[in-house]
Amino acid sequence: MGRRRKSSSDEGVNLDSLMDALTNVVAVLILVLLLVQADVSQKVVQFLEGLLPATKEEVAASEEKAKELESDKIILEEMLTKEPPKPEDMEAEKRQLALLEKNVKTNEELLADLEQLKKLEKKSRKERDDEAKKTKGIQDEIARLEALLDKTPVLKVDPTVVGIPASRPVPKSAEIYHALVINDRVHFIDPFTPLKMFEDEFRQEKRNFPHERIKRQGADRYIYRSGPILKHYEKFDFKNSRNQKVKLVANPVSTRMQLVVSPDLKEGGTSLEELKEKDSNFAKIVYKLSSNIRSVLMFHVHPNSFNTYLQARRVTDKARVSAGWEVKGMGAYYIRIDDVEIRREKEPPPAPTKPGPERPPTLPPKID
Repeated sequence: MGRRRKSSSDEGVNLDSLMDALTNVVAVLILVLLLVQADVSQKVVQFLEGLLPATKEEVAASEEKAKELESDKIILEEMLTKEPPKPEDMEAEKRQLALLEKNVKTNEELLADLEQLKKLEKKSRKERDDEAKKTKGIQDEIARLEALLDKTPVLKVDPTVVGIPASRPVPKSAEIYHALVINDRVHFIDPFTPLKMFEDEFRQEKRNFPHERIKRQGADRYIYRSGPILKHYEKFDFKNSRNQKVKLVANPVSTRMQLVVSPDLKEGGTSLEELKEKDSNFAKIVYKLSSNIRSVLMFHVHPNSFNTYLQARRVTDKARVSAGWEVKGMGAYYIRIDDVEIRREKEPPPAPTKPGPERPPTLPPKID
């Protein structure tokens, strides 16, 4: 049997559908093109309408710019018509350029040095100004003090006549008491009572103190550790009735301890004004000493209280108590404890190899 042929009517239906689709697409594209053209035209109109008219200054500036561009164009055209530079000229220009670069580098270094010099100058000026301010302040203070001196009346002080008495050695059997004369006050120091109290307490407690025993002929040698002894006496009451503090101390390089008697330098003792009274505390003490013919009172006089010493010495001489004196600014009195040996905490520094200046011999205390 033969094949059936498709009818022409079927082929026509298919072509019509294709044509309809193409027609619709073209129509849509045309519509889009019309819309875009209309929108662009609208935007152009809005842009042109929104432009502000140029001012005279802007027009003049634009014309001036146009002239400059025209001038630059003419210069460029002339340069294009010129002959190219020769190799020799190019080499010369390169050398000139290298020289300029070298000069620029040198100038930069010089500028850096100049900046450093400016900083140093600024610092020096500041230091000079600061010193000038200090100098001016000192000069003003000097002027102020000079003005005060000009207004201060000159005090007339009657001269004090001091004679040098005939001194004599202190008797070996004497009981030497001490008096510190400082800040126009006299502080009587009794060295025997605190030393006796220390010895009585030590005698009772020495078995409790760590020590080293060294046997030798006659009497054994005992060397104690200072730490436990100092700790034991920290709270010990020496019962000083003159408002004086008594403290046990030990030098790390020494083999002996000391009792330090520190009076109250501001309120303790007897003042210069009180010494002029017959029943002053100091007068009562020296009159009590006068009952012991072996008593000797040594004055340690600070240079700022010589008149106080003279008044105290008058009271002492009136009570007929032997006395002596020395110029020595002492704020406390030290009592060496010779009967108790302690172990050194560290060795003393070595003696100087080079001998120093020869010193005068130490003179023993004397009474006058």
